[in-house]
Amino acid sequence: MKKVTSTFTLLLLCLYLSAQVGTLDDGFNNPTGYIINSLNSGEDDWGTATAVHSDGRVLVAAYKKNDEWFTLVRYLTDGTLDLNFGNNGIAQLRYDSRDNASPYAIKILSDNTILVAGNSWSRATSSYDMALLKLDESGDPITTFGPNGNGWVLTPVGSSYDQAQSLAVQADGKIVLAGYGNMGANSNDIAVARYSSNGILETGIGAFGGGTGKVTTHINADDRGLSVAIQPDGKIVVGGTSNYDVTGSNFVIVRYNTDGTLDASPGSFGAGGIVDLDLANGGAGSTDEGYSLALQADGKIVMTGSSKAVSAANNDVATIRLTTSGALDANFNPTGAIVGRASSFTAAGIALVNNHATTNTNDAARSVALQSNGKIIVGGDSEGSTPSYAFLLVRYNSDGTLDNTFDGCSNGNGIIAYEITSGNELGNAITLYNNRIYITGSTVSANRETLLAAVENDGSPLPLVLSQFYAQKQTNKVVLQWTTSSEEGVKQFVIERSSDGKTYKAIGSVAATGNSTLTQKYSFADASPYMGLNNYYRLLMQDADGNFKYSKMLIVKFDGQLTTEMKVNPSVVKDILQVQLPDGMKGNIGLQIIDMNGRIIRRSNLASDGSALNTTLDVSNLVKGVYVIKATGANKTTSVSRFTKQ
Repeated sequence: MKKVTSTFTLLLLCLYLSAQVGTLDDGFNNPTGYIINSLNSGEDDWGTATAVHSDGRVLVAAYKKNDEWFTLVRYLTDGTLDLNFGNNGIAQLRYDSRDNASPYAIKILSDNTILVAGNSWSRATSSYDMALLKLDESGDPITTFGPNGNGWVLTPVGSSYDQAQSLAVQADGKIVLAGYGNMGANSNDIAVARYSSNGILETGIGAFGGGTGKVTTHINADDRGLSVAIQPDGKIVVGGTSNYDVTGSNFVIVRYNTDGTLDASPGSFGAGGIVDLDLANGGAGSTDEGYSLALQADGKIVMTGSSKAVSAANNDVATIRLTTSGALDANFNPTGAIVGRASSFTAAGIALVNNHATTNTNDAARSVALQSNGKIIVGGDSEGSTPSYAFLLVRYNSDGTLDNTFDGCSNGNGIIAYEITSGNELGNAITLYNNRIYITGSTVSANRETLLAAVENDGSPLPLVLSQFYAQKQTNKVVLQWTTSSEEGVKQFVIERSSDGKTYKAIGSVAATGNSTLTQKYSFADASPYMGLNNYYRLLMQDADGNFKYSKMLIVKFDGQLTTEMKVNPSVVKDILQVQLPDGMKGNIGLQIIDMNGRIIRRSNLASDGSALNTTLDVSNLVKGVYVIKATGANKTTSVSRFTKQ
């Protein structure tokens, strides 16, 4: 039987209990935990994206059929409309009032300004362009953004129908849109465009996409980029579907270098920078549609969508994890178990979930979010036997198995469907904030209406991305330096030190920026390191709610002696390699890992004042073998060492 948790059932199950993980949060639009807004009288409308301000205000982007605007709705934390936004909580915007515009992605920046992406249709040209808009906190266009003095940026890619489906902001403030462009003959290609922080398409010699500011990638007949993320090294990862909406469609993930070229060097990512993945192992030609991806702190890629790998007639929720090289991660759902269907099909790296005992119904996920404790949440919808659809949330442990503590006051199996009304609930996007999961989409009665639900959770979103952590051994102290490329609700960094790598003591703290999508740099000086011993350092990274995680450990031996050559430890390594660079290497230091065929496998950059420098490298995803590690300073000083990956 389908596991459906209706609002009434939830109230009965939790009547004498405190708030439970997975239940609708009655503090949002009390007592329901959800709110329905009809934004388009007599026509359909539905939520397409959602994001949360640092103070908890919730923003929803909505599509309006036959009356298309960039429509945004903002709610306070209690579910009431925020009357300080737009017109009584709702903002509707077009590039030209006579044209159409539809939003599919939103992002709230650290200063509470808002980026919106989608498409804009021009009456003059009868064509759709990728569209980007920047708003101030009250929902008005920022006129200094973009080339036209109205906050809008329109970018044609193909011949007639171009659309942005996702957006991301780089550490340097540049804005990346991903979607697709119609290249003629009913063929769409994945499209990526990049803009300066003030909304100017990046063009000119040496700029993105060969100076055009945009790139397209053709894989099959109809290829769509539906999600984008930026790696700490600046590479751009786009996920979506190839052969969209036809039998035999595949999950597709494309990785681009910082200049927009495919990450196609041997051994880099997939085949020529592209992973085109049939979830039925390439043999059955299953219909698979990828919708949303996220990057883990270790660089692995999580992507979710739907698949007919087991049943050719019906979809299951499909979630995969790839290594940094684009291979299926054998440590994700390692047994290849399928939930809810009897099948001999198994594949490690793929988690298939069906919320039914029968096989003639459909489930799909369209959005994924990562928690700071490593758990993975996907959201979408689940079909019942009537048939009707309900909002669906699935939570996985970090290894891809279902999390049975996510139970909604019921018998937990990590899967909860929310049948909120007597109609269909179709889920499109989720976002995490503190101890809530927000899911938006629509409910259907006479027409589809925009629906937003708040669900109790016990985990916070991934609070930050720590892109660098290293130490410099100076005359009488050790200076620790670290860089974040993203922060959300981060409170502080507590610096801990140990002499044996087991028992740590806090020796200081540094306040965090808190919320940022730009690169933030920090430092701390240990003025009294252990002399003649190893100094083990780590960062305790704490968010505003008290949740925390630890950085990788650094080891610095402080003996007063100059370091004259590069050292690595251990020389035979499984996962974390400690690297010590010698004194005298100044400025920007390029660090490369090179295989025995002379191919550069990994690059990173560090800044040094000439003092010995210690850092760590995660080499767990390297294939077994011998590697050379090479460091080159701005003063042309070069140091080389080697290690063996087990």
